[in-house]
Amino acid sequence: MCLVLLNNCSTQKVNQSTSNKLYKKSNNELKAQYLIYHVNDSISQLFYNISNEALIYKKSDSSNFFYSFAKIYLQISLEESINTNNDTASIFIRDKQTNVLVKDLKGSFFFKLKKGSNYYINVNVFDYNKKSHYTQSLFADKTNTENRQNFLITNSKGEIYYSNYFKPNDVVYVSSIRNNEKLFMVDYFKSKFKIALPPFSMEKMPHFSYKPDSTFSVYSNNDAIELPLPNSGFFHLKTNEATKEGVTFYIYETSFPKIKDAEQMILATRYIMAKREFENCINATDKKACIDKYWVDIGGSNERATELIRKYYSRIQEANKTFTSFQEGWKTDRGMIYIVFGAPNNVSKRSNGEVWTYGDGGNTNSTIFTFSKVINPFTDNDFYLERSEILKFSWYQAVDAWRQGRIYLDN
Repeated sequence: MCLVLLNNCSTQKVNQSTSNKLYKKSNNELKAQYLIYHVNDSISQLFYNISNEALIYKKSDSSNFFYSFAKIYLQISLEESINTNNDTASIFIRDKQTNVLVKDLKGSFFFKLKKGSNYYINVNVFDYNKKSHYTQSLFADKTNTENRQNFLITNSKGEIYYSNYFKPNDVVYVSSIRNNEKLFMVDYFKSKFKIALPPFSMEKMPHFSYKPDSTFSVYSNNDAIELPLPNSGFFHLKTNEATKEGVTFYIYETSFPKIKDAEQMILATRYIMAKREFENCINATDKKACIDKYWVDIGGSNERATELIRKYYSRIQEANKTFTSFQEGWKTDRGMIYIVFGAPNNVSKRSNGEVWTYGDGGNTNSTIFTFSKVINPFTDNDFYLERSEILKFSWYQAVDAWRQGRIYLDN
């Protein structure tokens, strides 16, 4: 089964929601993770893990202690009416300051979500002491009982995994209220994927054919599946042989979502490297020295190079956190644009994709990237850029800025 684009730009719906904060640094100051879990046909559960680092603690009039005061507020929209709130849910978080200054605030709460539809959920966090607002958009698929959101994945300590990427040879435990089968099928894929092509490239990307390298069965034990993961590639766990929906476990380097290995640093810098520079570094005996020299050469000094490295690879890390699908986030189309251009000034979310605008809306000088959502059995986070020759000038303008030692759109 090939991955097929849902729609192209000529068929995109006008129905959309817009944000000028999504993907920006100021919005990402709140280190938060969220997970949607479908409990039954009418109720779902939101798990959250929020670092208190960005929260402000204040002393109230009636207490000698300092407290944080925040609220998680959900805005729930049907996929076909993404700009209309069909329902809301909320919870208050009040935490007392202790000797442990940095800690994770973990919890969950239930909310109504009917089966049979897809939803977009805006997760808003209001820090009332700081008077700050952070937002994140989640996609909820309640059309079947086989996808990732019907399963909880934990480690041996019972701690929840919020992401789908894991370290080599991890052992995970998989449970599901809506799936109580004793036998599950697991497909193993060891494929490696190429990085995204430039936004003006008309070269056709190869389709991913669903053909596993191997398959095996696993049994649940005390309502949980114990699953040792491989040291590379990925597993795709399914409830039966008839479906391709399931839970995917991506195996990346131990440092992921950060990049620390010199070869990985070179690969991730390909977007702004000339072909000869890239080949020189990737074939170098001392790859670390080569990539360091590259940054010093374009920065003009060690100090400037250090700043460029910090900014560029922090974008790599954010791309991995936000855009990872069946491949690392930095290799994806959205990851490529985010790394080179920075966060867009405006993001329009549609039922079948996203539109990123760099510049003022309606301005003919603005650069616009349109991403179409892809049907993919491994993830709901796969988007394909609609490429065009028109984007060539903007691309080289951004790349040249980096190559001249300037951070393009530091937002």
